[in-house]
Amino acid sequence: MSVKLVLDTNTIISGLLWKENEFKLLELIEQGRAELFISEEIFKELSRVLNYPKLEKYIVKSGLTVEELLEKISSLSNFVFVKNKVNLCRDPDDDKIIECALSAKVNYIITGDKDLLVLKQVGMVKIIRTFEVLKLI
Repeated sequence: MSVKLVLDTNTIISGLLWKENEFKLLELIEQGRAELFISEEIFKELSRVLNYPKLEKYIVKSGLTVEELLEKISSLSNFVFVKNKVNLCRDPDDDKIIECALSAKVNYIITGDKDLLVLKQVGMVKIIRTFEVLKLI
């Protein structure tokens, strides 16, 4: 059984555009060593953020278009219907990450966001950084 994950938007973008830990994590997901779960709300945010002008030069450098990057994530992801809304984060924008994780019954939320990390765990879902999950896989 592989590890089930929800990645926050910034973690996904880092994995797509920079060859660091997040890139390694996306490779492990591609290899089937972990499963990625995403909600429609997270995917919409990802689409919006990838279109920010400040990311354009990095997207060009990746050799892919925004549409191709979104297609890559879509093909790697299990889409989840969010069953219940939550109101747990200091930043209400981050609640969608927790909602997806709880609906998908994942093991971990992967993030660098302090507003999420401060929670440490929600239900059975642990909230950790990328380097921590790489040690586990």
